[in-house]
Formats: sequence, C-alpha cells, structure tokens
Amino acid sequence: MSLHFHREVDRLIDDLISFGEQIEDQLGESIGALMERDIEAAKRVIKNDADMDQIEVEMEEECLKLLALHQPLANDLRQIVSILKMNCDLERVGDHAVNIAERVLDLDALPPIDIPKKILAMSKQARLMLRISLLSFVESDQLLTQGVFEMDDEVDAFQKNIFSQQVKAIEKTPAEAEQRILLLSICKQLERVGDLASNIAEDVVYLMSGDIIRHGGHESAV
Repeated sequence: MSLHFHREVDRLIDDLISFGEQIEDQLGESIGALMERDIEAAKRVIKNDADMDQIEVEMEEECLKLLALHQPLANDLRQIVSILKMNCDLERVGDHAVNIAERVLDLDALPPIDIPKKILAMSKQARLMLRISLLSFVESDQLLTQGVFEMDDEVDAFQKNIFSQQVKAIEKTPAEAEQRILLLSICKQLERVGDLASNIAEDVVYLMSGDIIRHGGHESAV
C-alpha cells in the first residue's frame, strides 16, 4: 500500500484519538453537571453535540474515501473498518452524554433530591471503561481490553442495584417519582456508555488479532 495511504491512516488515528478525548470530556462534564447541579455545564454539553456530530461525519467520509480510492486488503482494511466502527461508537457515547445533560435540566425543574452515591460510582466506572478502551487503542495493548469487559459486568450490576433502590424509594415517597425515574434514565445512559466502551475494546481486539469476539467471546480476547 502507498506511503500516502499510510500517512492518511495515521492522520485518521490521530483524529480518532482527539475525538475520543473530546467525547470523554463531554461525558465527564455531563456527570459533573449531575453531581454539582451545574446547569451551565449541562447546557454546554448539549451545545457541543453538533460539533461532535460533525467530527463523526467528517471522519466517516475520510474512511470511505480511503476505502474507495485505495481498496485496502488484509490488515490495512481491518484498520479502516475498526476506525469506522470506533468513530460511530464514540459519537453514540456523545449522544448519551447529551441525554444525561438533558435529564439534569429536567431534574433542575423539579424539587431537589439527593443523588445516590452509587450513581456517582457507576458513572466513574463507565467513564473509566471508556478511557481504558481508548488507551488500549492508543497503546495497541490487547491486554487492557480484558479489564474493560470485566468492568462492564460491574456497571450492569450497579444498574440493577440502583433500579431496585429507586423503585423502593418511589414506593416510600411517591411525590419524588418523577425525579427517581429521571435518575433511572441516567443510569440507563451510563449502562449504554459501558456497552459502547466494550464495543470499542472489541474493535481493538479485532484490529490487533482479526478475531471477532462479540456475543460473549470475551474470554478468548487475551
């Protein structure tokens, strides 16, 4: 494959890493907005979403252009396909960050309630999963992906536990039902972030080994 092709791929990788950092910042700001009741931060996350969408579209167009012009094979093809998939998953993480920010605005219009500490713990775990999945890509370290898959189980357990707690809280104090339902929606967004971080880790495994490990094949990833 030509030197020009590889330079373009290297540029795409740099752009993907930068995009991942911006998406992680979006997620962190939306979580901070929830915990600090920071309405301005929530509004910034929502406002920045259009820029994130534009980056995702431009990167996809560049990937498709390289596929059409160079028709790469084997490892080169796998690299472009992986970048395409990770680019899409990062944009979806950004969408969930926006959804969390929107729930923060909804909560601000209602009487305040305490945010359960387990939601903060769940949010930290989901964000850490995203960071490690991106690090595994940057460092070309397939071993890191196993930690992401293990943490996904923990995020799922957080969601189940929080759901049970919030249902009990609604039964005890029906007047807070709307706020509790919004918190459950936020937990669902965080659970999806965890799933998308796992998708990115799966893409790293595919990029490095050619193995497709979706549908419960994580044990064979390392």
